Amino acid sequence: MLNKVCVLTIKVDEEALEFYTEVLDFEVSKHYGENIVSLVHNEVPIVLEKCDQEGTITAQKVLLGILSEDIEADVLRLRQKGAKVLFNESRPCPPGKYNVIEDPFGNQLELIEFSNFM
Repeated sequence: MLNKVCVLTIKVDEEALEFYTEVLDFEVSKHYGENIVSLVHNEVPIVLEKCDQEGTITAQKVLLGILSEDIEADVLRLRQKGAKVLFNESRPCPPGKYNVIEDPFGNQLELIEFSNFM
């Protein structure tokens, strides 16, 4: 069942980390390479992902991550129900695998399987 938000990703530029840590007082939890930073947050994890506007799939700046226990089965089921799935195959990410679907209004939702933590 895909009804649990598990991460909130905010697409940002280089100045964002300074804003979130020095202005809003968040602390860095972990760096995932040069472009992804997780912030300390007790509820839904907040991730800052550095990207340039030209390299993004969409102009969407905030992306909800929805927890999937079995991403391949969920993607197949969503396709069968007519959902627009953006990637033919799920892609690797630091916590495991992900894929992206679009709602009828063009908003993207990221499906995430935390297979690297099990």
